[in-house]
Amino acid sequence: MVAHLLRLRFRLLANGLMRNPWTLVSVVLGAGFGFMALVGVVAGMAALSFAEPRVAWTVAVLAGAVTVLGWVVLPIVLRGMDQSLSVSKLRGFPIPPQRLLVALLVVGMLGIPGIVTLVGALSTTLSWFGSPIALLAAPIAAVLGVVTCVAASRAFESVGAALAAGRRYREVMGVIVFIPVILAGPIIIFAGSSLAALAEELPTIARVISWTPLGAVWSIPGDLALGRPLEALAKFAIALATIGVLALLWWRSLARLLVSPPTASASHARSKGLGMFAIFPGTPTGAVAARAAVYWLRDPRYGGSLVVLPLIAVIAVFLAVTESTWMLAVLGPFVAATLAITLCAEVSYDGTAFAAHLATGVSGAADRAGRVITLAIISVPAVALATILPLLYLDSADAIPATLGIGFGLLFTGFGVSSIASARFLMPVPAAGESPFKTPAGSTVGAQLRMLATWAIVFALALPEVVLGVVAITTGNTLLGVITLVLGILLGCALMVVGIRLGGALLERRGPELLAALHRARGA
Repeated sequence: MVAHLLRLRFRLLANGLMRNPWTLVSVVLGAGFGFMALVGVVAGMAALSFAEPRVAWTVAVLAGAVTVLGWVVLPIVLRGMDQSLSVSKLRGFPIPPQRLLVALLVVGMLGIPGIVTLVGALSTTLSWFGSPIALLAAPIAAVLGVVTCVAASRAFESVGAALAAGRRYREVMGVIVFIPVILAGPIIIFAGSSLAALAEELPTIARVISWTPLGAVWSIPGDLALGRPLEALAKFAIALATIGVLALLWWRSLARLLVSPPTASASHARSKGLGMFAIFPGTPTGAVAARAAVYWLRDPRYGGSLVVLPLIAVIAVFLAVTESTWMLAVLGPFVAATLAITLCAEVSYDGTAFAAHLATGVSGAADRAGRVITLAIISVPAVALATILPLLYLDSADAIPATLGIGFGLLFTGFGVSSIASARFLMPVPAAGESPFKTPAGSTVGAQLRMLATWAIVFALALPEVVLGVVAITTGNTLLGVITLVLGILLGCALMVVGIRLGGALLERRGPELLAALHRARGA
């Protein structure tokens, strides 16, 4: 069964690569970078053989703990990227949970991530040429470490499978996973700048981690090299106990999932009233706006766009702390430009539910206007706050009118342009319920170029207020700043109205064609 699952996995991988040439190119480039990184790891482990055993031990424990955490966290962050051998797809086959556990464990170790981890783990053996007993123990510890990684990943994945069936869990996780990705840059920069200060504390941190399931198995060779055989024996017991607990947890969750598929919770029973439809007016435009508001509040794909905004502010503040205040000064226009073309994906996010807009006979202008109204309720205050607060902090209040004019001009112009663009072409997006990080079907260079072209058109149409605003800020002319604000609002609103009307007319002509394309994209 193990050999069959291995063949199945690699065949699915090969079929996916052959179906999309751009995916093949991406995988080849990624494999090249991964190979170079792996060569660097092996070379680094070999270089540690010339360092003190305590240094090699510290590096092994900390790197091993990070590796285990990566195996646990990444499948959660990248949920939906690779589900070829998920329990949901194997549930229909009469496979006992204990056999399936062993098969999935072996497949996980012999898959591409498992092989890379195994090579990296075995390379730690090169660090212990100076200690024969550690040299003998290192390969055993490396294999146990990789088993721990795979078992931890699969165990947490199986436990989370039941939770993932709940809609609220998917919504929350779909938004939360954006946070570490967006903050990765500041975290890396902060870690790099603080590493020298923490260098003296790393051995102490490693010693604490070495007594936990994350680092115990990676500590065994170093403990033997440092003359601590009793500690090595105790940590070997911790490593075995960790694998045993993970295997038990994994087996119990597999047994439960194979016989009782998870079902979504019936949260609809608690819903009362009309919700957003009671807030907006009872008109076609109001109905579309209410429906869009529900999406913005409940769909993690929309929520991810909202979560990005405060995280952009965090990055700007972080750069300001490092005496680089440029991003904080232009935060308002930056937020406006980010939200300006969000409507380009509106019809794509609707999916086949877009049929409701066609079946009810809603005019194209009402459809465009309703979506713009909902996004404006969210984005106008966001742009205003992102402009005013940072400039007050930088003691540049005189630049507020001009910067607001640039921001509102970009925002309203973007509403008009994206109202036309979303009726002209579909943006590839993940399907409803899928991970926001999943690469959607149809993602091509052409789709990205269309998005960049839309952005370029927005900036070109907003060029008058942008140029006037830059002149007002650089010269410190408050009157020019006020003129920029008025021009940005008036010109932006005029272009927005024109875009809504043109986009509505285009939507009425191309509505059935867009629906057919949505059906093809979803395989309906």
